[in-house]
Amino acid sequence: MASVTTLNEQIREIWEEVLGISPIDDHDDVFDLGGHSLTITQIIVRMRKRLGVDVELDDFFDNPTIAGIVAILGGDRDR
Repeated sequence: MASVTTLNEQIREIWEEVLGISPIDDHDDVFDLGGHSLTITQIIVRMRKRLGVDVELDDFFDNPTIAGIVAILGGDRDR
C-alpha cells in the first residue's frame, strides 16, 4: 500500500532541501531559519515544478511558515 504524502510534507521537503535544515516544523518561520528573498524564490520555483502550485514572494512575507503557505493554498490535502 502506497503512503500518502500530504501537502505539508511535500512543502516541508522542499524547504528542507533549499534551506539545508531538517527537521522543519509547520510553524517555523522561514526567515528565522535563514531564508531570504533568493532562497524563497528557489522554494517557489520548486513548489511550482513539483506541486503545480503558484505562491507569490509577498505571500511568504505575510505567511512565513509551512502552515501559512498551506493555508494560502487552500489547506492540506493528499497528493
